[in-house]
Amino acid sequence: MRLLLKAKVKAPVSRTWLRGLASLVLRRVKGASFEGRCELSALFTGDGQMRRLNRAFRGKDKTTDVLSFPLLEGKRLAVGGKGTFPLGDVVVSLPQARRQAKARGVRVKDELALLLVHGVLHLLGYDHATKAQEKRMFGLQDQILRGFNRQDAKVAKKVK
Repeated sequence: MRLLLKAKVKAPVSRTWLRGLASLVLRRVKGASFEGRCELSALFTGDGQMRRLNRAFRGKDKTTDVLSFPLLEGKRLAVGGKGTFPLGDVVVSLPQARRQAKARGVRVKDELALLLVHGVLHLLGYDHATKAQEKRMFGLQDQILRGFNRQDAKVAKKVK
């Protein structure tokens, strides 16, 4: 997987951590061969830019936690074949993630994991506009996060 990471604000996660999380989502949903051919970008930004993006693309004049901009929207994402898939962009408001983490009583890193998984699932065509879609997307999101947290904990133990 090719990952472009931009940060308008300093994010408390490494490129390696972010790549591992995005790779896990892609492998879990589409498989290893698909994951190896994907490109995506992640941007950590502040509330001002996030509010401008939310207003411009969703018509909502307020900040939000995560926005996804899929490049292949409406196209079938084939697992086989050749070539690279430019999936799109995931934009996260770091100040909003910090506020939500505090409100939920979790680490900022855990909130960022949730937002990034959510954003990548949107790039893959998942949505939560209906109850059925919400159940499917959030169920998958929770499974991925449980798997990542176990994997992240093993890596942390090795580092100590």
